[in-house]
Amino acid sequence: MSGKRKWLSCFMPHRLELLISPAWRAAPRPLRNVLERLEIEHLRHGGFNNGELYVSYLQFVEFGVSKRSIKPTLELGQKLGLLEVIQEAENHLNDIRAANAYRLTYVPAKGKSGPTDEWKAITEARAQVLLEAYRTEDKAAASATKKKRAA
Repeated sequence: MSGKRKWLSCFMPHRLELLISPAWRAAPRPLRNVLERLEIEHLRHGGFNNGELYVSYLQFVEFGVSKRSIKPTLELGQKLGLLEVIQEAENHLNDIRAANAYRLTYVPAKGKSGPTDEWKAITEARAQVLLEAYRTEDKAAASATKKKRAA
């Protein structure tokens, strides 16, 4: 038993610099859930496979992210510099979509010595603009969903 579930005692450090950054503070709850789910996947692989983190849409939904908001939430995460979505082009056989791999920018990628920290480039003003655009898009998507259900 000692070696089987060793990953359960792993932890994810967050630097103070990240926690007080405009990018991190602007992250809405769905994005926090996405990041936490990616961190869990990272830890399940011993903290060594960042950049090769595969999480399905269903796994995001099971972790509390509405299916409708997954794509815009991932886009916001990329724009805030907190994550990277890596498209595996043409590696699918008759699937609906190619598998996506994910990379957290605030921890070292597989084979790298340090994180890339794209989030450091995000200013308070830029974070607010991105968050406002995300909220506007989310409201529009919610209203479109309501109209479809009513029809």
